[in-house]
Amino acid sequence: MLACCAADGIPIKIGLRGDVPDLAPDTWVRATGHWIPHTVKDPVNDSEIPYLEVAAWLKIDPPANQYD
Repeated sequence: MLACCAADGIPIKIGLRGDVPDLAPDTWVRATGHWIPHTVKDPVNDSEIPYLEVAAWLKIDPPANQYD
């Protein structure tokens, strides 16, 4: 999530259910679906991880500056 620029970015975790692709790390996808009322605790920082019920997904090319 970015509020202003990459320097203030923080990662956001989202759990996936449904038509979830099995892909290699750092593969970029566009997923569509809807929020479901299910969460789990993140073992790293104890925050709530929300879930998305995946209806469809599409593998996409990464942007020119993937993490910028």
